[in-house]
Amino acid sequence: MSLREQVIKSPGYSITKIPNIKKFNQLRDKFIEKMGIEKKSDDINSIRRDIALMNNAEVNKAMINLLSFDEASEMMIDACGDIVKELSGSEILIQRRANNIFNLPGKEQRRQWPHYELMSGISPYTFVLWAPFHDLQDDAGVYYIDQEESFKIIKKEHDEGLVNGPTILNMMHNQKPAKLKYGEVIVFNPFILHGNIDFNSDLARVACSVRFQNKTKPLMQKNSDFLKIYQLN
Repeated sequence: MSLREQVIKSPGYSITKIPNIKKFNQLRDKFIEKMGIEKKSDDINSIRRDIALMNNAEVNKAMINLLSFDEASEMMIDACGDIVKELSGSEILIQRRANNIFNLPGKEQRRQWPHYELMSGISPYTFVLWAPFHDLQDDAGVYYIDQEESFKIIKKEHDEGLVNGPTILNMMHNQKPAKLKYGEVIVFNPFILHGNIDFNSDLARVACSVRFQNKTKPLMQKNSDFLKIYQLN
């Protein structure tokens, strides 16, 4: 089954290698620089440990710094160019600001409740690239629910007149996290339920995600303030 068939038909997502790992390495280095982390070595786990030890003031400063990282979305798209072309062609709309993510371990930290992209007014023609800046193992807590099961849950909620009701909110328990190696990306459609759970580690989880779609497809509720035109070579 081709990547396109996996992402559009079943299971609704695919884990695959990032085609341009050199560009992705540059994205990771720029991410660390923008966060203001002193790079004592090239060991990403050492950097993750430093992030995990940040206090609230340092976390807020890093989040503000990342808001200026406008080129992250283009770098992510370029790193995954062959994947993007297969799904949406070369003339595309991309998220104006990529989601530059760092999650701190522990129950007191922010978790991502189960959700699907369409819930936020994302076009049904949009796809998402999500890639960690390190190996992602069991304790990282990021999970994806295949399209068939996601559709069943979404329909059940729709019939009950709910959005993010008890069925979805209770799903974060006992989920099996996805395993990704550095240099791999998960690409999924906007109907896939996903989220993360608490994770126990001395290390933070750092990643980047960006949304894209073919330029000619309807935007639905999102507009050009959220997306920008981009031409892949």
